[in-house]
This record gives sequence, C-alpha cells and structure tokens, in this order.
Amino acid sequence: MYFLIGLSILFLFCIYLLRKKKIGYFKIIAISSISLYLISILSLQYFDYVGKQELRKFDLNNNGKIDGNEYTYEYEQLELEIINDNGTNQFYLFGYPFCLVYSIIIVLIFYIATKLLTF
Repeated sequence: MYFLIGLSILFLFCIYLLRKKKIGYFKIIAISSISLYLISILSLQYFDYVGKQELRKFDLNNNGKIDGNEYTYEYEQLELEIINDNGTNQFYLFGYPFCLVYSIIIVLIFYIATKLLTF
C-alpha cells in the first residue's frame, strides 16, 4: 500500500515537471503508463530469475533434474509456491490496461488539483 502511495506521489511530481515543459496530458499518460508497465515487467522478470535460482540450489549434481535424493520438503514447498503463482503470467497480457487506467487516474487527480488550486 505504501509503495502505491509513494509511486503516486512520484508520478504527480513527474507530471508537474512535464507540465512545466508544456507537454500535453496525452503524452504524459502515454509515457507514465508505458514506464509503469515496463517497470512492472522488469520486476516480474527479476522475481522469475530469483525463483529459478532458488530451484537450482536443490539440484546437487547439476544435471537439470531433481533426483530422489534431492527432493526435499523445502523443494516441495518452493515448487508449490511457483505452481500456485497464477498472477504473473496474466499480468503480461492484462497488465497494460491496468497501468493505463492508473495513469489516467493520476493525471485526472493532478488536473483537478491544479484547477482547484488556481481557482
């Protein structure tokens, strides 16, 4: 929750700086939604890499397979965590619309706040 609030404040500050440079709202929405989507995709790639590295720790003879002596309770728990994680694959397809809506909401908040403060 605090991450989302901090990200929103950062976006509001970036919108303020971009508006001072006379950049239109449409370009700001496009830039912020694409950058938010790319940051999210990069973080998902990182967590996927970390998960694969954790799985490699259990492969003692480095043959790419988990043999009977390598199959432990910790490996089973890690395998269940990876299998039950269903949101990451869906984010690649459906994540950009959410990033776009989030960017539009932040720009609308900025627009309303500037109209109220300049009134």
